[in-house]
Amino acid sequence: MSECLNLFNRGGVGSMMFMGFFWILLLVVVVVLIGKLFFNQSNQSFNRETPLEILQKEYAKGNISEEDYLERKKHLQ
Repeated sequence: MSECLNLFNRGGVGSMMFMGFFWILLLVVVVVLIGKLFFNQSNQSFNRETPLEILQKEYAKGNISEEDYLERKKHLQ
């Protein structure tokens, strides 16, 4: 164990491998975070309903009357 730690202190192959793994891991983490951020924003824009679609769903469910639906639809268009 002490030989392994001593190898890092001398700046040998072990420390170069450690630094290589460190930078690769850091790069992977950054790419994954950027990917999640990008794809999360694009999915949110596709899932948004327009006010007219929401109104149509409320009318289809029977939550509002036909008169309310037509009145609200006029204001939206």
